[in-house]
Amino acid sequence: MNLNQFKQLSPRDRVTLLAGALIVVVLLFIFGIVAPYRAALERLDKKITSKQRQLVEVRQLSQEYQQLQQQLTASEQRLADSGDFSLLSFVEATSIRLAGRDSLTAMRPQPAATLEGFREEAVEVKLEKIRLNQLVQLLFAADSAPAPMLVKSMRIKPRFDDRDLLDVTITFASYRRSS
Repeated sequence: MNLNQFKQLSPRDRVTLLAGALIVVVLLFIFGIVAPYRAALERLDKKITSKQRQLVEVRQLSQEYQQLQQQLTASEQRLADSGDFSLLSFVEATSIRLAGRDSLTAMRPQPAATLEGFREEAVEVKLEKIRLNQLVQLLFAADSAPAPMLVKSMRIKPRFDDRDLLDVTITFASYRRSS
C-alpha cells in the first residue's frame, strides 16, 4: 500500500490500519526483543544459582580434604612413633588392668600379614565375666593406643548365669610400615 492509497481510505479505516500496524510492531517488539531478553536473564540467573551451589560444595570438599589431610598426617606421625610397640603386651596389660587377670582367659596371636606396604599383627583375646563398661574402656584404650590399632572382629555373648556379665572375643590388629 502506498501513500496515495492510504490517503484514499476513510478516517476510520486509517485508524484501524494504524492500530493494526502498531499492534504488529508492539508484538514484534515483545516477542522479538523483550521475551528472548527475559529468557536469557532467567537462564543466567539459573546458572548463577548453580555456580553458587557448586562453589559451596567446593568449599565443603576443601574443608573435608584439609581435615582428612590432618588425620593422615596424625596417623603417619602415630605410625612413625610406634617403633617399639608390642601389640601382644599392650593388649595383655590393658586387659588385665581393666578387666582383671581372672577375666582374661585366652590370648592367641594371629599370623602376621603384609598388606600394601604395611605389616599387620593381630591377636585374639577372650575375656569372660566382664561388664559392659570394662569392654568400652578396653575399646577406648585400643583406639587411643600409641600405635594405630583397630578391632577386626568382636563377638559378645551375655552370660547365662548373670545377664549383666559378658563373654567377649575380640581380635585386635596393629599396623606398622613393613621394612
